[in-house]
Amino acid sequence: MNTAKLEKFNQLCSEKLPNEINKILQSAKGKKACAVGFITTDDFYGFYLTWNYCKDISEYYNWKNGLEADFLYQPVVDIVEACNDIDFCLASDKKWDFAKSLLYVLQNAIKNIPDEIFQNSNFRREDVLFFSTMGSGDYVNEMLDTSLKTFNSTEALKAYGINQ
Repeated sequence: MNTAKLEKFNQLCSEKLPNEINKILQSAKGKKACAVGFITTDDFYGFYLTWNYCKDISEYYNWKNGLEADFLYQPVVDIVEACNDIDFCLASDKKWDFAKSLLYVLQNAIKNIPDEIFQNSNFRREDVLFFSTMGSGDYVNEMLDTSLKTFNSTEALKAYGINQ
């Protein structure tokens, strides 16, 4: 995947994700856990944020969401619509490479969230579990497994009971 196509998405995630995570963590004050998911469709038509204050992520599809995180939606849609060499309706190596590229952008944005965002809500970075997956489709488990391992520290995974 040509990563230059992801540059705008990368830039917007770096700029805007800390504010969205801050909103979520502010609403989680007093909680002991917070899991945040980046959920996409089978054809990668944007992401939405979902979150919950528990350590069980198995029912992420029922979690709260609703933040207007346009930077997670329209830039990804624009990339998908301009990408003529991938059939996003079928599983393929190219589609999985695209998924990994998106996860890489999210990973970098998450890693660059300032520690103060977590501390201001009485969290440590390791208290918050981040993940990404599809609501349904070809790569639900692959995206979930890959994102859990790349977005989070070993300490966070252990705290949430996730095997590495």
